Order: sequence, then structure tokens, then C-alpha cells
Amino acid sequence: MKMLFMVTDSEHEPHCMAMMREKGVTGYTVVPDVLGAGKTGLKMGDRVHPGASVVILAVVSDEAAPGLLECIRACVREDKLCASTHAWTVPVESSLEEA
Repeated sequence: MKMLFMVTDSEHEPHCMAMMREKGVTGYTVVPDVLGAGKTGLKMGDRVHPGASVVILAVVSDEAAPGLLECIRACVREDKLCASTHAWTVPVESSLEEA
């Protein structure tokens, strides 16, 4: 299993959710209004540094992970997601579901 960890601008959350549903992802967690700093500057949700990001987490099969990352790359290339979108997959070593 892999954990898909994605960070993108809040305005792109609906597109991310639609893309994940199309790819068969049925379970996920969304953390809205994430604040931080990166290559594109500060996103603090205030007037000086407007905007926020969203974090999307999903556990997917090892086989599904590469296709999801490639789909996210394609969405960035096609301007369906912002260039500051980041996504990673990391191994899920254990879970409560395995007990």
C-alpha cells in the first residue's frame, strides 16, 4: 500500500476530488485551509499573504500509485492544477486495518 500525499491550492480541491473518483479512489482525507511557505511564497490566509492550500491524503494500492502521480503531473501540465501542486507517495508500513 502507498499513501498519496498531495498539496495544492484550495481552489483546485474540486478538480482533485473529481480526478481521484475517476481513478477509483474511494477513501481520502482532506485537510482544508493549510497555511505555509514554499517556492511560490507565503500562504497565510490573511490580507498580506492571501490564499491557502489543501492537503489530500489517500491510501492506495501499490499498483494504483504510479498512475495517480502521472495523472497529477498531466493535470499540472494542462493547467488543471497549479504549478505549485506537490504530490508524493510513501510506503504504508502498517495500519490498524491489518490487525
